[in-house]
Amino acid sequence: MLHPVIQRFEAQAELLEVQEARASLDDAVVRLAAWIGLAESKLTEDDIAALVEVGGILYREGLRKRQS
Repeated sequence: MLHPVIQRFEAQAELLEVQEARASLDDAVVRLAAWIGLAESKLTEDDIAALVEVGGILYREGLRKRQS
């Protein structure tokens, strides 16, 4: 069984497909960075570290996609 949050990711991905949304990995990185910037004062250092790690993964994958 999938984690409930992963199920929400899956549902969102399906909705984006139905909507034919064209958001890219770069868009996700920009949105995540903007949100972290707005919420940083309310987040713990551990929260920030986890979110920055996710952002790094997204950034790396976007860079790989652009280079291929």
